Amino acid sequence: MHEHDRARTLPRMLVTLAFGIGAVVVLLVLDLLLRALVHRPAELTPGARMLQAARVFGLFLLGGTLATGCRRGEDLVTDLMWMAVFGVAGLLALEVAIGVGMRMTAGLADAARAGNLAAATAVAAHTLAIGILVANVFGGTSWHELGLAAASFAIGQVTLLLLVWLFRWLTTYDDREQMLAGNVAAALSHGGLTVALALLIAHATDGEYQGPLPALRDYGIALAEGLVVYPVRQLVVQCLILRARPSLFHGELDRAIGDRRDVGVGALEAATYIAAALFVRSLL
Repeated sequence: MHEHDRARTLPRMLVTLAFGIGAVVVLLVLDLLLRALVHRPAELTPGARMLQAARVFGLFLLGGTLATGCRRGEDLVTDLMWMAVFGVAGLLALEVAIGVGMRMTAGLADAARAGNLAAATAVAAHTLAIGILVANVFGGTSWHELGLAAASFAIGQVTLLLLVWLFRWLTTYDDREQMLAGNVAAALSHGGLTVALALLIAHATDGEYQGPLPALRDYGIALAEGLVVYPVRQLVVQCLILRARPSLFHGELDRAIGDRRDVGVGALEAATYIAAALFVRSLL
């Protein structure tokens, strides 16, 4: 890059950074007000702090999207207005999706707040995944884009819940029971899968809306990319890394996590899921 290009780029970067920092601060304040409004209990236990950390992570991601996706740089008032509109919409979407997720986890959230770190790990990962999907779509400069963002987010959430349920159904152990019993290995596996699927879904639905058929195509790509994660689990993790016998279902990986509660294997599986998702995103 030439010196004059750097001289013009640096001020733009600083302005974007300033908008981003401002957006994050405002989102954090609004989140505190929202929590007070709905009478949320104070986050005092380690498990509850983990859930709070995941929310903060999502708000930082959303702030970055607002700073880059809601500004045209032509009029300050207009830029701030669209940042406010998409920021409030994204914050509400995050809150609603977390509420739905808490109900679907059936007791994991309460266990997390009570100090169950396995449950906290799983719920925090789900919250982080929601934050990824929120930040992926809630940026724009029109009401039309806001409607598309809401629809895309709803579809992404349904896809995420569907794929997580499908993969968890394929294991020999009951994820929820294992995590309620404090199995951190199962929580790491579940959490890594959830975050990886969110990354793939966000990647498949990224870009400008070009009509219903391209949107359906992108949705199919999200499902296909999500399904790729399963052979990664059964072949790459179980066979190549753990050096166990190949199996289409169940096998050594399930025994290591469900029976022996091997935290190292759970972390390895989680890391491989996320690495595979990032690998796919870098290629497609």
